[in-house]
Amino acid sequence: MNPYPLELRQRIVEAVDEGGSAPEVARRFRVATNSVYNLLELRQQTGSLRPRPNPGGRRPAVAADRHDELRAVVARQPDITLEGIREQLGLGCSLAAVCRALTKLGLSRKKKRSTRPSSGGPTSRPSARSGPAGRRA
Repeated sequence: MNPYPLELRQRIVEAVDEGGSAPEVARRFRVATNSVYNLLELRQQTGSLRPRPNPGGRRPAVAADRHDELRAVVARQPDITLEGIREQLGLGCSLAAVCRALTKLGLSRKKKRSTRPSSGGPTSRPSARSGPAGRRA
């Protein structure tokens, strides 16, 4: 949810400064009572009504300083599994987090085929129809 506009924040605090109680001001401006108290606390702590910066999301499981190490592991062993990467780097994160780190670095983790492809060609029979789809002769 986006923060309230600065003008609204100022009007709310001014209404409290003019003698309005927090619940009355909250009803008047159609905001939560806690929002009024939070704005008053923000002004007291920072001297401003500007919203605090968003701290961002969750920190990545594989820190940026380990990206070179991750690249080296994948370069050394291109067909390594996610679990293998996690073990070699000693990471305590999920396999999905390892996959996200690889994607972020643009690294492919495509595996080699474990069996040789069939030399006999296609195993399904060709379609008996010929010509445009849906027409029968």
